[in-house]
Amino acid sequence: MNYLKLSKVFEKMAVAYKKYRYIINQGGTSSTKTFSTLQLLTVLALKHKFEIDIVGLTQNHLKTGVLLDMPKVLSQFGLDFYSLFSKTNKSLLFQNGTINFISVDTIGKAHGGRRDILYLNEANHLNYKIAEQLIIRTREKVFIDFNPTRRFWVHDEILAKEEKNSILIKSTYKDNPFLEKEIVNALESRKNDENFWRVYGLGEVGFIEGRVFLNLEVKEFDKNKFEKYYNGIDWGFSTDPFAFIRAAIEKDCLYITDEIYRINLLNKDSIPLVKEIVGLEYVTCDSNEPKSIAEFRMKGINAIAAKKGKGSIEGGIKFLQSFTKIYIHPDCKNSEKEFFNYSFKKNLEGEIIPVPEDKDNHLIDALRYAVEDLVGDETFSIIKGLWL
Repeated sequence: MNYLKLSKVFEKMAVAYKKYRYIINQGGTSSTKTFSTLQLLTVLALKHKFEIDIVGLTQNHLKTGVLLDMPKVLSQFGLDFYSLFSKTNKSLLFQNGTINFISVDTIGKAHGGRRDILYLNEANHLNYKIAEQLIIRTREKVFIDFNPTRRFWVHDEILAKEEKNSILIKSTYKDNPFLEKEIVNALESRKNDENFWRVYGLGEVGFIEGRVFLNLEVKEFDKNKFEKYYNGIDWGFSTDPFAFIRAAIEKDCLYITDEIYRINLLNKDSIPLVKEIVGLEYVTCDSNEPKSIAEFRMKGINAIAAKKGKGSIEGGIKFLQSFTKIYIHPDCKNSEKEFFNYSFKKNLEGEIIPVPEDKDNHLIDALRYAVEDLVGDETFSIIKGLWL
């Protein structure tokens, strides 16, 4: 038997397995996230009578990925892949457990049998509705891995909502002590390609092509340190959310400190939530709902209508783009999602045009309303310019 070559990623997963239901590997290329997961699943299949499903989008996806790695993994255990593999069932049959290789590209296929352990390989290619059906039919553990080309459902549906039951393990090629020097050199030669290096080199979530805001950073800071705050509301109820945002400005940077982002939130329920944050501060609201503004004012909130008007969207966006940094507090998960995903439209040829997509921008609109009096304010522009 060849000796097991174990990386730090394997060690972290082995520890996490004892505590968490969701073990999530976000990593760059050649970080061992897939290989290490296959090693751990093999250990589990050898020791326990587990039914383990490894899921990819298509059979070709599996053939060019995990099924290429699996023979190498098994050889480290002194096992022969081809003597254990059933071509008919696309399964590895161990003395105790079974590992099945399944492609699921429609939600109907996800409505099949149950399993003990689920491994969603390159999960960013899978639709959430499909993943959700697979997860709810899994008794024990869920392994997930992906190259972070963009933010997707694993960040919003698992890490955000299952915080106590999930762990995020980040890895890069530097976590792979067995990587050939030639591959390291080839990878590091792409350092000047900012988005490629961010995703495949550093294992961080990539930028969407044509992003509107390139000056964003999620950062811890003291929310209460600022002298003045700017508050905005974009109304919504059933389809669109009620969106409240609070921000502050310091030197040439804007700080997003608080948010409220809820579907089906009545005014009687949103008023105390907003009032607790803003006190007697002004709140600039979308002018399309004068009745809601009046109701907020009756309950003691200094709500005022946004001026809006021709060119206000373009002017507001340009103003927000002009800050050296927009810092988003980690508590503001929906702001993070909206701002990082907000992108320009593309024409029929796929070329980016300088018109933002009018979707998933409720907190962005609320922020535009909040700071609208500063847009075009020459005095403010001069003062801000002195900090640059």
